Amino acid sequence: MISPRILWILLMTYFSWKGVMTLDREACMPIRLSPSRQDSLPDVETLRIQRGLPGKDGGIGPVGPQGAQGPRGLPGTCACDPSEIAQIHVFLGNVTAKLESLIALHHYALKVDQCDHMPCKNGGTCINDGNSYICNCTDEYEGHDCSIRIQCVVPSAPNNGTISRESGQLVLYKENITYRCNDRHVVAYEVNNFLVATCQKTKQWTKDTPVCVVDDCNPDSCSGRGTCINQIGRTICECDEGYGGSDCSVQNNPCDLSPCGQKGVCVREEAMNYTCRCRAGYHGKNCETIIASDCVRAVGMEDGRVGNNDITASRSLGGHPPYKARLRQTGGWLSQRRPRRDDWLQVDLKTSTTVVAVATQGYSGGSYWTISYKIAHGFTENDLQIIQNNEGQDLIFQGNRDYNSVVRNNFPAPVTARYFRLLVQTWNGIFAALRVEYYIC
Repeated sequence: MISPRILWILLMTYFSWKGVMTLDREACMPIRLSPSRQDSLPDVETLRIQRGLPGKDGGIGPVGPQGAQGPRGLPGTCACDPSEIAQIHVFLGNVTAKLESLIALHHYALKVDQCDHMPCKNGGTCINDGNSYICNCTDEYEGHDCSIRIQCVVPSAPNNGTISRESGQLVLYKENITYRCNDRHVVAYEVNNFLVATCQKTKQWTKDTPVCVVDDCNPDSCSGRGTCINQIGRTICECDEGYGGSDCSVQNNPCDLSPCGQKGVCVREEAMNYTCRCRAGYHGKNCETIIASDCVRAVGMEDGRVGNNDITASRSLGGHPPYKARLRQTGGWLSQRRPRRDDWLQVDLKTSTTVVAVATQGYSGGSYWTISYKIAHGFTENDLQIIQNNEGQDLIFQGNRDYNSVVRNNFPAPVTARYFRLLVQTWNGIFAALRVEYYIC
């Protein structure tokens, strides 16, 4: 037997199939039906419906069986139950509508905002999730609608101690409990006899139930130079600065830490005090500052410690090779006739070396010398950086004004590298000439 509701739908369809059919909004939302051939679905166009009407199963909007898909794939159903019209065929004149034609009546495209009725309690934030919603609760609450207050269960009191709340009692989030040890007992690994724990969002306490141990510390436990702490079955001393040993009776030697490094000699004074006697060229508490003008140690150009093969040049005049460029030695390096700017003379120091200064001379046998130059440095020959001034420009050093005077230039800051390359900028005579030495501290 056809239900009254289905009969009403069929009657309304029969009398209104050529135009727009308006249904009771508690039954189904408005739809438009167009005549079609037999065995084909009618054209269904969803019209706008006011949000918030009561449905068959309660709630907001005409909500029916869950999970059904309306036109264009949007969720929801109207109050028409498709189970009531299963297997029914309706004949409208010469148009036959099959089962799908009637089922289409219950589809609609109303998109309900599940957060409109503010389901999240206690300050929770509602997030619409299609057919449902999600509540982001504040730290104090939990549950689907944030209605459950977060609480922690008070644990048992420690042996040889007490607890500030009754065991098994519920304590709210962020509230504290206090463990306290009995007389002549202290909390293990602590210096006092109490411990405070706080209820967390995870319903756990920030501190576990402590162990109360017998207080075996006394004023002499750490020789008056440290803090005594009771562990389980023993005591330990945390010593003051400058003291060590199991009872803090040993005064440490600050020089054992080598605060001066290789730049000076450490001299112990009282307690943890010390003084660094710095080598020439260094000063500061730990000899950390370099005074370039005081650094007079040569890398070995003059005395031959830098080998001949470790001195190279961009080009040389025959009989005046790069290894002749040794400070205060006879002769010198000569570039080829008609020098070019950035002709260079390079020294390979073999290891990473901190250099602070360079000194130059001209050619000992004539009127050839280098007036100005740049210095490049690096750890590989293919990756050299030019020393720059405070403005970030290549620094040009002023060289010689005659062939024999030694002119020294200190670097703006110590440079650590393996390769040092002198690039000629201006020169006197038909050759650029050099004799060179580099200095370290």
